[in-house]
Amino acid sequence: MNIKTTPKFILSLVEEELNIPNLAIKNRSREITQARAIYYKLARKICSYATLKKIGEAVNKDHATVVNGLKTYDIESHHDVYMNEVYEKIYAKLDKTEMKPSHKQVVDLKLDHLLKRIETLEQKLIKQNQYEYSI
Repeated sequence: MNIKTTPKFILSLVEEELNIPNLAIKNRSREITQARAIYYKLARKICSYATLKKIGEAVNKDHATVVNGLKTYDIESHHDVYMNEVYEKIYAKLDKTEMKPSHKQVVDLKLDHLLKRIETLEQKLIKQNQYEYSI
């Protein structure tokens, strides 16, 4: 499955899952605001390369609204189990192999590469020292 993980793609998944035709409408109902909060959380996690401004543009909101929506998700998801269920259901639909790695994952990969390189160099030094002692 080849998924293009962009904020707009994630928005379409949220709209489809919750049967909401358009999250960009001007509406403050609980259903719409919770759906937007779920979208913000998913987009922020999955599209780590996307700015808050880009995430907000998909629903005609600015970056400050996205920040507030992320806080809203964190608060409301503790009290409303349904929000977490929807989040997990949509997150499970995404093909994680197509996602760009997060900064932490990139750092971990670089660290693993460096540790392997150090180990290889240490082995070469040991062989070099053994050769010099045998002469």
